[in-house]
Amino acid sequence: MSNEQITQETVPVETTTPTEAVQPIATPSTVAKAETPAPQSTWKDSISEEFRSDPSIEKFTEIDALAKSYINATKMIGQDKLVIPNNNSTEDQWNEVYSKLGRPESADKYSLDAKSETVPMDEGAIKSFAEQSHKLGLNNKQAQGILEFYKNNMEGTAQQSKIDTETAQVQSEQQLRQEWGRDFEGKVKQAGALAKANIDPEVLDMQLQNGIRLGDHPEIIKGFAKIASMMSEDKILSTESENVNTAKDLESEISTIMNDKDGPYYNNKHPDHDKMVQQVYTLREMALANNK
Repeated sequence: MSNEQITQETVPVETTTPTEAVQPIATPSTVAKAETPAPQSTWKDSISEEFRSDPSIEKFTEIDALAKSYINATKMIGQDKLVIPNNNSTEDQWNEVYSKLGRPESADKYSLDAKSETVPMDEGAIKSFAEQSHKLGLNNKQAQGILEFYKNNMEGTAQQSKIDTETAQVQSEQQLRQEWGRDFEGKVKQAGALAKANIDPEVLDMQLQNGIRLGDHPEIIKGFAKIASMMSEDKILSTESENVNTAKDLESEISTIMNDKDGPYYNNKHPDHDKMVQQVYTLREMALANNK
């Protein structure tokens, strides 16, 4: 080997790789801290703590609401203030409030519309209502509203009562028509004439709980029809049949009584005088009913 040749012994060189950065291990506490958002600022953060904690400011969540409240308060400056009375307030204090709320000076100053075709209202009742409204401090609008409520209820009740009455009358007529058949018209006329001749019309017009007029109740009609039939059988009412007294028959019976100059009709001392006078009156009513 020549001197120029140099034998180099390869020495292994130990290489090192760069050490990777160690990443921290996430823990629940660190995750929670990372996810917690920072508190958002509000319009209240722009004002000093002195005003921010004031109760009159705390209730406003939006600055627009605060501005609106301020504008309304500014408009109220210089206007009359209304102090709400309490249980300890005097009558004068209450009257002052009533006046500011629009109560008329006196009860006769109310302008109330009580017109109703269904339920006519008495002037005296309207006057009493106005006086009570004034005593309670109501303004005209409030009093009219209560009056309308009352009027509407009364009209509804009257309308329902009318419907009930008409329904009851139809049912009564149907019942008697089924029971009397062809004799219905005649018996109803007889009963009506007899009732009208002996009972006060106001009593016959009384309305029962089921809505029917007393004079239209089937039992009342049947009762008077039975009496009329009994009178006919006793020759008090003359008739040629058991069914209907014609106007001619009734007039004939009246003539028979009236032509008996010595009979009880003309003799006021006779024990049957009042009975015969009433009989003639009843016969005339029944004759008029038959002619209708």
